[in-house]
Amino acid sequence: MKESGSFFDRIYGFDALSCGLLLLSVILNLFTGLFPNEVLNQLNLISFLPLILCVLRFFSHNHEKREAENEKFTAMLHPIFEGMAERGEERKEAKLFRFFKCPVCRQKLRVPKGTGKVEITCPKCGNKFIKKA
Repeated sequence: MKESGSFFDRIYGFDALSCGLLLLSVILNLFTGLFPNEVLNQLNLISFLPLILCVLRFFSHNHEKREAENEKFTAMLHPIFEGMAERGEERKEAKLFRFFKCPVCRQKLRVPKGTGKVEITCPKCGNKFIKKA
């Protein structure tokens, strides 16, 4: 008996891990193209492996395994993107605040700009120190 739906209704599709594999393949291909020599030409063949894996994942019918692989990949990259988001927020707040680290516990603290010399008390360890904001 024939299954209902087309072939494309059952494929897994494109996710974060597939995007990462595709990006890795492009970077390796560009690197080997910009610096041609015999050793890198052998690496050029290896650079197609992430691309092949990306295509195989795209057409996979085993959604559970692909989702599990993608979850592991995104969990691995989460701290990197979280740090980037924090720096972006810090840049936005940099117009209004000065940022300091407590010399004892390294807790990040912020103080409004333009307040002059101010005594800062760390909420984490209670250490007091003076800085110019």
